[in-house]
Amino acid sequence: MQTDDTMNITITLDRLRIRACHGVLEQERKIGNDYEVTVSLSYPPALTAARTDELESTVNYAEIASIVRVEMGRPSQLLENVAWRIRRALVGRYPEVASGRVVVTKLLPPIEGVQLDGASVGLSWDSTDGNDAQAEI
Repeated sequence: MQTDDTMNITITLDRLRIRACHGVLEQERKIGNDYEVTVSLSYPPALTAARTDELESTVNYAEIASIVRVEMGRPSQLLENVAWRIRRALVGRYPEVASGRVVVTKLLPPIEGVQLDGASVGLSWDSTDGNDAQAEI
């Protein structure tokens, strides 16, 4: 029989679509592009919500989406920077996040001579291993 100590709940917002102005090229920062952001968070307090059906014990999807929208609204040259800022804001709001992953995908990136659906950057972390970087960039 599995105990609560061995269970894990991961909360995922999958492929949030957002228009934003990120990129190395000036035109990308002016015109913008369509992006998808996926956020997965391991949030141990959500086990209480699973047992009690009480919202106060888990994260709020709308709040996560709002955090992503705010960080996507701040132009950056690099998607790495965008993913880092989203992660930092999420952990700042929900410090009990044990681990997570943020994937930022630029849909139809302007790369000459090729056609692709998207280019992505993924940032993963695990606060439980003691290696969770809290440094500012």
